[in-house]
Amino acid sequence: MLCDLLRRTGRAGAPHSLFRPADIGAYADEWGVAASEQSWGRAYVEAARRYGDAGTGCFGMRIMWRDMAGFLDRLTSLFPECHDGPDCLRSAFGVERYVHLSRKDVVAEAVSLVIAQQSGLWHRNADGSERERTKPHEQPHYDRAAIVSELQMLHNEAVGWRSWFASNGVQPLTLTYEELADGPSRQLARVLDHLGLTGSSALQPGTARLADDLNVEWSARFRTEGGH
Repeated sequence: MLCDLLRRTGRAGAPHSLFRPADIGAYADEWGVAASEQSWGRAYVEAARRYGDAGTGCFGMRIMWRDMAGFLDRLTSLFPECHDGPDCLRSAFGVERYVHLSRKDVVAEAVSLVIAQQSGLWHRNADGSERERTKPHEQPHYDRAAIVSELQMLHNEAVGWRSWFASNGVQPLTLTYEELADGPSRQLARVLDHLGLTGSSALQPGTARLADDLNVEWSARFRTEGGH
């Protein structure tokens, strides 16, 4: 939702998961550069910067903590003159500001992840039509072990980002999913202000909420069984 809103402002680039390993090959083919999940170079970086900038003068990208170490290792090898991670991001993409998006209700987040993985549906458009599907539909089934696994992943993500921000002296804008869902225009205005950008933030989300009664049922069951 946030990345879509930022793109639609026409001022904040086109943030996407440009360095998610599984997507690098497809992006490389789209941009006509040689790159793979294991190997990408300056040509891919330059193409990613153009794509993430989208002619706005403000590059944007999103990344999960699980992909950050490999991404920075590769970036450091391409830009050996850099002193640290933030310096590499600044040199390669002009990145100066960070937004850290998390969710307070981590059980609900873990449940949503498991349902998306099982059903194959990850995003819907605002009109209810499917936006992103990774496989043909499968009926989700409750899997406590899978939820516990996703909770551990989310914990690792939170600890990883917190440690990286602190060790590098980075002060991100912190934003929660709950805040964003409750007031998308208000939170978009906060992000634009953090980025030093001006203009209207009165946009309606282009994506629809996926959670339904099944999410509520699984979350309640997990907590009843002794979850978080």
